[in-house]
Amino acid sequence: MVEMDYARIQGRAEPVALPRLFLDDQNPRLSSYEARTQDAILDVLAREMSLGELALSIAANGFYETERLLVVPREEDTYTVVEGNRRLAAVQLLLDEKKRQKTKTTDFPIISLQLRQDLKTLPVSVFQDRKQLWPYLGFRHVNGPRDWDSFAKAQYIADVHEKYGIPIEEITERIGDQFSTATRMYLGYRLVRQAQDAGVFSAEDRYYEKRFYFSHLYTAADSPGYQRFLGITKSTVGRRNPVPRKFIPQLGELLLWIYGSKKDSVPPIVRSQNPDLMKLRQAIADPQALQSLRQGNFRQEEALDRAIEIAQPDDKLLRDNLEKAKYDLREANKFVTLGFKGEKDLQDLADEVYKLALGVQQRMNDFHLAGKRQVG
Repeated sequence: MVEMDYARIQGRAEPVALPRLFLDDQNPRLSSYEARTQDAILDVLAREMSLGELALSIAANGFYETERLLVVPREEDTYTVVEGNRRLAAVQLLLDEKKRQKTKTTDFPIISLQLRQDLKTLPVSVFQDRKQLWPYLGFRHVNGPRDWDSFAKAQYIADVHEKYGIPIEEITERIGDQFSTATRMYLGYRLVRQAQDAGVFSAEDRYYEKRFYFSHLYTAADSPGYQRFLGITKSTVGRRNPVPRKFIPQLGELLLWIYGSKKDSVPPIVRSQNPDLMKLRQAIADPQALQSLRQGNFRQEEALDRAIEIAQPDDKLLRDNLEKAKYDLREANKFVTLGFKGEKDLQDLADEVYKLALGVQQRMNDFHLAGKRQVG
């Protein structure tokens, strides 16, 4: 891994007036949001990126000269802020009451006249282009002390690989990735983009809009079972569109099961990575279980477990359910002395359980006897 240090990547240092600085519409933090105008970007940063503490720090201490914004030329003597968008957004809101009203950040502190004057110009380091900055940003945010969320990391890895022609292996080495996470993230990212291009998924439509659980997808995509379901092979895994066209419907299904749909009021059936991803992998490998998921015969919260039941052999289901009944009855027996006060409904319930147990035993005995007669 190449050691990246702020001092080594300094560009041309200069003060730049605030109106000449623009938020970055290619900011990886915005990967799962459809925000491209300056107002829309500011709204997302204010709403989702915890600017409050940053604004308090700037209000109390000013803008640190050592934390210069890293920028690249834009047009007409303006600059795009590649590193430091949260800081730029916080300053914009501190100085503009209308923007605070619009973004509902009215709890930001009121700053002194002197600080208002100081913040009208910010210290920046100017770089020739984005490519000059990728190793530093990759180390800092993908595998370093100031992590982006996983989808933002994947967006950045994809940009570096596709726009600058840097091999994934080199990105992995330069950012100190010891577990091939960059490779898995890139595949997951391409699945999202391919699904969005095909119109079978929208990241904005996910059921839980507050969080994008991207790690669920890139973890699944690394599994041979999911790759078979999506038609991904060794020859397609590194492509921009890794899923063959005829498997696009399955890609849409998988993303719906993992992320749900806010528009259609469909919650995801994957509620946690462990054990739900394993259960879903088992379900999609069994034709009957897969059909159950597709038909949606059960409520979302039980659909996965019901599909797994369908996928299990009958003898295993019988054994598992008998073991569970035995355990549950042992637990109930512990509470009879202290928990039973003569309630008739509890007595009736116990009688019903007893009859059910006798019925199971009788059917097994009948089956055993019938088998003996056939042998005789």
